[in-house]
Amino acid sequence: MKHRVRTLAVTGAFLLATAATPAVAQGNLLNDWGIDDLKQAFTNVGVTVTDSGVEDSGALYVAGKTAEGMKFLAYGTVCSDALRRCKGLNLSAGFTQDSNAEVDRRVKEIDRMAIGVRNGGENSLDVNRYIIFDDGITRKNLEMNIQVFLDISEDIWSGGGT
Repeated sequence: MKHRVRTLAVTGAFLLATAATPAVAQGNLLNDWGIDDLKQAFTNVGVTVTDSGVEDSGALYVAGKTAEGMKFLAYGTVCSDALRRCKGLNLSAGFTQDSNAEVDRRVKEIDRMAIGVRNGGENSLDVNRYIIFDDGITRKNLEMNIQVFLDISEDIWSGGGT
């Protein structure tokens, strides 16, 4: 009986400790992200990290470049200065067009539900994908979201996207 009580006590303590441990430490679930998380995700999808840091506003950013040469930026929203972690992630690429009229034409013809496109001004066609980490996202799902953004952005970069 003593052995059984001791086993139950140890098991209970373990379960309490596990419940009190943040999800990040428990496994693959991210409730927010930090620069190292994003650098690893970029590396896992074959992207070269070209820069990273913290903006004056406290937002984190990581810049990347695909094997095909497309440059893009990931930056955080709802960031904690103290923890250097963010609850939201915006993936963004901008492609210079010949004119604002060309940008407007491309914005109207691009029909991809997984991304947003807009006229960023100064002949820039901006492509974005926003990821929310509320209630957690797996590392693999983060990588899949990045890959979707890259695939669609590279298609748009090369003149496609419709």
